[in-house]
Amino acid sequence: MRYVPHEYQEYAKEFIIREKVSALFLDCGLGKTVITLTAVWELLFDYFDIRKVLVIAPLRVARDTWGGELEKWEHLSGIGLSKVLGPEKERLAALV
Repeated sequence: MRYVPHEYQEYAKEFIIREKVSALFLDCGLGKTVITLTAVWELLFDYFDIRKVLVIAPLRVARDTWGGELEKWEHLSGIGLSKVLGPEKERLAALV
Protein backbone atom coordinates (compact mmCIF):
# COMPACT_ATOMS: atom_id res chain seq x y z
CA MET A 1 0.00 0.00 0.00
CA ARG A 2 1.22 3.50 -0.81
CA TYR A 3 1.77 5.79 2.20
CA VAL A 4 0.59 9.38 1.85
CA PRO A 5 1.12 10.98 5.27
CA HIS A 6 -1.16 13.56 6.79
CA GLU A 7 0.48 16.83 7.82
CA TYR A 8 0.63 15.81 11.49
CA GLN A 9 2.24 12.47 10.51
CA GLU A 10 4.94 14.24 8.50
CA TYR A 11 5.53 16.64 11.39
CA ALA A 12 5.84 13.73 13.85
CA LYS A 13 8.26 11.87 11.56
CA GLU A 14 10.48 14.95 11.23
CA PHE A 15 10.38 15.39 15.01
CA ILE A 16 11.65 11.83 15.51
CA ILE A 17 14.44 12.40 12.99
CA ARG A 18 15.45 15.76 14.43
CA GLU A 19 15.42 14.95 18.15
CA LYS A 20 17.85 12.61 19.88
CA VAL A 21 15.04 11.29 22.12
CA SER A 22 11.35 11.41 21.23
CA ALA A 23 7.95 9.92 21.98
CA LEU A 24 4.63 10.02 20.16
CA PHE A 25 1.43 10.45 22.14
CA LEU A 26 -1.34 10.05 19.59
CA ASP A 27 -4.73 8.34 19.85
CA CYS A 28 -5.26 4.82 18.55
CA GLY A 29 -5.40 4.56 14.78
CA LEU A 30 -3.54 7.80 14.01
CA GLY A 31 -0.47 6.04 12.62
CA LYS A 32 2.13 5.98 15.39
CA THR A 33 3.67 2.78 14.05
CA VAL A 34 3.92 3.85 10.40
CA ILE A 35 5.21 7.28 11.45
CA THR A 36 7.92 5.66 13.56
CA LEU A 37 8.82 3.06 10.92
CA THR A 38 9.06 5.77 8.26
CA ALA A 39 11.43 7.76 10.48
CA VAL A 40 13.45 4.59 11.14
CA TRP A 41 13.64 3.90 7.39
CA GLU A 42 14.97 7.40 6.72
CA LEU A 43 17.47 7.22 9.60
CA LEU A 44 18.69 3.84 8.29
CA PHE A 45 18.83 4.47 4.55
CA ASP A 46 18.80 8.24 3.93
CA TYR A 47 20.80 9.60 6.87
CA PHE A 48 22.80 6.45 7.81
CA ASP A 49 22.52 7.58 11.45
CA ILE A 50 21.38 4.24 12.88
CA ARG A 51 21.90 0.53 12.29
CA LYS A 52 19.51 -1.05 14.77
CA VAL A 53 16.46 0.02 16.73
CA LEU A 54 14.95 -1.55 19.84
CA VAL A 55 11.21 -1.05 20.16
CA ILE A 56 9.64 -1.83 23.51
CA ALA A 57 5.92 -2.44 23.20
CA PRO A 58 3.05 -4.34 24.81
CA LEU A 59 3.06 -8.04 23.85
CA ARG A 60 0.20 -7.88 21.33
CA VAL A 61 1.63 -4.82 19.62
CA ALA A 62 5.14 -6.31 19.51
CA ARG A 63 3.85 -9.65 18.24
CA ASP A 64 1.28 -8.47 15.68
CA THR A 65 1.33 -4.77 14.85
CA TRP A 66 4.93 -3.98 13.92
CA GLY A 67 5.36 -6.89 11.51
CA GLY A 68 1.97 -6.24 9.96
CA GLU A 69 2.81 -2.59 9.36
CA LEU A 70 6.13 -3.51 7.74
CA GLU A 71 4.30 -5.80 5.31
CA LYS A 72 1.49 -3.31 4.68
CA TRP A 73 3.46 -0.25 3.52
CA GLU A 74 5.53 -0.54 0.33
CA HIS A 75 7.91 2.29 1.26
CA LEU A 76 9.20 0.32 4.24
CA SER A 77 10.85 -2.46 2.23
CA GLY A 78 14.38 -3.12 3.36
CA ILE A 79 13.69 -2.97 7.08
CA GLY A 80 14.27 -6.29 8.83
CA LEU A 81 12.43 -7.31 11.97
CA SER A 82 13.45 -9.61 14.77
CA LYS A 83 10.80 -10.18 17.42
CA VAL A 84 12.30 -10.59 20.88
CA LEU A 85 9.53 -12.61 22.50
CA GLY A 86 9.05 -15.79 24.49
CA PRO A 87 11.33 -17.60 26.93
CA GLU A 88 14.73 -16.14 27.78
CA LYS A 89 16.59 -18.49 25.41
CA GLU A 90 14.43 -17.44 22.43
CA ARG A 91 14.73 -13.74 23.33
CA LEU A 92 18.53 -13.94 23.50
CA ALA A 93 18.69 -15.78 20.17
CA ALA A 94 16.50 -13.10 18.53
CA LEU A 95 18.91 -10.36 19.62
CA VAL A 96 21.84 -11.77 17.61
